[in-house]
Amino acid sequence: MRTLKIYLAKQSMQLCVLVFISLSIIACEKEAEVFDVETKSANKKMKNNVSGGPFEFPAPVYDIASTPDGSILVGVNDGGSRSVQIIKNGKVKTMVEVDATSDINGIAAIGAGNAFLTTMGTDLAVEGELYRVSHGTARMVADLATFERENDPDAFEGLQWKNQLCEAIDGFSAGPQNNPYKVVALSGSTTLVADAAGNTLLSATTTGSIDWKAIFTPPVDENGDWIVRWVAENEDGEPIPCYVQPVPTSVAVHEDYIYVGELTGALALAGEDLPIGLSRVWKIPADANNVVCSEDSGPCEVLIDGLTSVIDLDIGPDGLLYVVEFDENSWISSFVPGLAAGGTISAYDLEGNLVDVVASGLSFPSAITFDKKGNLWLLENNNIALPVERKPTVRMLIYEPV
Repeated sequence: MRTLKIYLAKQSMQLCVLVFISLSIIACEKEAEVFDVETKSANKKMKNNVSGGPFEFPAPVYDIASTPDGSILVGVNDGGSRSVQIIKNGKVKTMVEVDATSDINGIAAIGAGNAFLTTMGTDLAVEGELYRVSHGTARMVADLATFERENDPDAFEGLQWKNQLCEAIDGFSAGPQNNPYKVVALSGSTTLVADAAGNTLLSATTTGSIDWKAIFTPPVDENGDWIVRWVAENEDGEPIPCYVQPVPTSVAVHEDYIYVGELTGALALAGEDLPIGLSRVWKIPADANNVVCSEDSGPCEVLIDGLTSVIDLDIGPDGLLYVVEFDENSWISSFVPGLAAGGTISAYDLEGNLVDVVASGLSFPSAITFDKKGNLWLLENNNIALPVERKPTVRMLIYEPV
């Protein structure tokens, strides 16, 4: 048994797959199995490919990315050892060791041997950085934690919907919270980062320049009002409503638009309700900056709603938006034995219309990527809380129209 400090997104009982708590994870000796995949479309099929794995990893993995030469990058967090592993020609080897103080979250490949990484945030935004990998080394290029501590945009910019006192719950402190999660590269020097605990989309460069591009607002109820999770008090004893937080986890870019998916925080202090059907995918003009994404104002648009625990997005070679839901009973399934219903990959057109359910019944899927041949690769078995028999697994799924 080993204790892994995982900061699961502050917004959700602060247990969310992305702001982090101390958890004991039991590594089982049993060989990992490939989870059965149910396809919901009769004219499609998913199958394993021998050269495409499955490849098992002994420690937590949160993201994968494809490179121009067809290799797959995997961020592996083995205790205090962090590395980028590369799957190439059916074999796995270490591309680079990463000297970071917190775990690798997101990976965005730039070229063969070049990539951006984000690392996890911690209570009061002490950690969480952007790294640039090149020539076999990884160097920190943007201090995302310091930006959050000095700015805390969802609390002090735009609608200022979050009071910092609302963070003082589940063992966390009142104040700024961050968790730079998925990242995309706009160029070799510029990125976009979905900050799950900061409820923001950040732009960051290799020169250390950081700004907030968008702030995301809480999910709404049937009346269009922000959903209240709990009520805090200020120093005068006056009530402060604390809202369910959106928890942006994923970002994809296509031509003139940016797409951002949400995990969604916990609904109630008692934890009796599950945040099912509250996650959204936002569509934002690529040239927008310092915008607040709200359901009743532009320039952001809710492209897709009614989703549950979105953990990744990607644009496929067919021009469709692929959306990964961690589990149909929400991220809380990774903390409650027997609750998991299976995760899903769905394909949508860029107007938000469902085209196909690519796969369902997946075991805690956490990331996807498409290689240069258009093959879909999947990271699953990312159950970070409960003892599991399956190790984190990366495998290729062939998605074949008949």
